[in-house]
Amino acid sequence: MTISGGEAQMDNWQQMDTATLEQHFNPRIAVPDAPDHLQRLAGLASAARARMDMRRNISYGAHPREVYDLISGPFGGPLHIFIHGGYWRALSKDEHHFVAEPLAGAGATVVMLNYPLCPDVTLSQLVAAVIRGVAHAIRNAGEYGADAARVHVSGHSAGAHLAAMVAAHDWPAEGLENNVIRSATLLSGIFDPRPTLQVSVNEEIGLTMAEAEANNALNHPPRPDCDVLVGVGGDEPPGWQRQSADYRDTNNITRPLMQVAGTNHFTLLDEMTDPHSELVTTMTGMMGL
Repeated sequence: MTISGGEAQMDNWQQMDTATLEQHFNPRIAVPDAPDHLQRLAGLASAARARMDMRRNISYGAHPREVYDLISGPFGGPLHIFIHGGYWRALSKDEHHFVAEPLAGAGATVVMLNYPLCPDVTLSQLVAAVIRGVAHAIRNAGEYGADAARVHVSGHSAGAHLAAMVAAHDWPAEGLENNVIRSATLLSGIFDPRPTLQVSVNEEIGLTMAEAEANNALNHPPRPDCDVLVGVGGDEPPGWQRQSADYRDTNNITRPLMQVAGTNHFTLLDEMTDPHSELVTTMTGMMGL
């Protein structure tokens, strides 16, 4: 694993032609065998489910996808909420349960959050649903045996964007403490949604410029007390890597950008299956485990 401060100069998306934008901002094109990786990761998730006790599909809202799964850790441990990716328009918690296993094994109670997808909802409505889900999990942390004063979030891809919005949220407006989110791990995020408007995947998302600008995580800094780790695959396209570097640099994140050598957008998640990987040990350290 290599660690970088994000100093490398990378191509700016505003200067790219359509074909280059597709290569940099459409992971399923950037990684030609993406379907194989997704199938493999879903298999890892299925195997992890078979090894873990969990409460499935706890409802936190009216939409059928406003549910989460709960994997209990030791009583009084931290609460960790994982938000899946899928470019805001695909996938679910069910393809990602493997991320819970090492975190729960280290002593966290883990919530695997689902949310409504675009274009059934707008990106703003999607973000609001995630906020509802996180707030619901925090309010019920005591019932789950977790410490509501030790709440941590993580996410991958679009889930990293959503976790960044959680880290920036005005939690007193939800009746919670301003510093309720103690840490955020943001993996391979699409933090500035605007390039999405110019790639083919937006035919499925239905994103507008107004929605992209309103939900640009570069303009929503994390709360000052939130410890933030930004990570990205070392083999990801420079434009996508720049999203992570820009988020870190814009928000003056003190932790170095974690670039995992030899990993692409999908194989980066393999780091989450290894309790001894630098990524997992850093995350558990952030949780005080």
